[in-house]
Amino acid sequence: MRLTLTRALVLATVLGSAFALRPVPAAALMDSREAIALMERAKNGDTTAVDALRQQAEGGDPIAQTALATVYLAGLGGVAKDDAEAARWTRMAADQGFAPAEYDLALLYYTGRGVTKDDAESARWLQKAADKGIAPAQNNLALLYATGQGVPKDMSKAAAFFRKAADQGFAEAENNLGVLYANGEGIKKDLKQAKKWFEKAAAQGHPAAQRNLERLQQAQK
Repeated sequence: MRLTLTRALVLATVLGSAFALRPVPAAALMDSREAIALMERAKNGDTTAVDALRQQAEGGDPIAQTALATVYLAGLGGVAKDDAEAARWTRMAADQGFAPAEYDLALLYYTGRGVTKDDAESARWLQKAADKGIAPAQNNLALLYATGQGVPKDMSKAAAFFRKAADQGFAEAENNLGVLYANGEGIKKDLKQAKKWFEKAAAQGHPAAQRNLERLQQAQK
């Protein structure tokens, strides 16, 4: 049974949920729904939407900065893809403590997009986002502790962060926590708990959890 990693950038692939589910700092002037609408227009090639985002971003709005970073990552609204520029805008928002941007910046460091690949920096920014309750950040930070990337290997810390994310209903963390219970890594081996967490993730359609649940049930026959 293997652990699974969340690699997708929040804004690049889960456009709506990044804004709808994350806390917005007082410095943000743009309404998240407005930013999402502008992003959708940019996806359809509307250059005026990009101009509107840029104006707000240059004014220091972290939501607009994070959205504009995605414009550069994906090459939306007639803008050429530019990972370095995406990283620059992401850092501006992250430096303001905007949790989705902290998470995005962590993934840029993990993948080496627009910045030099640096697992320690990735872990540092994941920690910031995880401390603000961002479930994917908690899951990925747990994976770094489980593999010893950017941080000392510590299965107990991995289990603790997987649980934080799993308790929020994040399917990948539910599956990963199930793996730790099944293998007895960082936590006492408990097949009943493993089954419980695999079932939770499987109910959300997580394929690895579905496979893990089948294997566990077969092993118990």
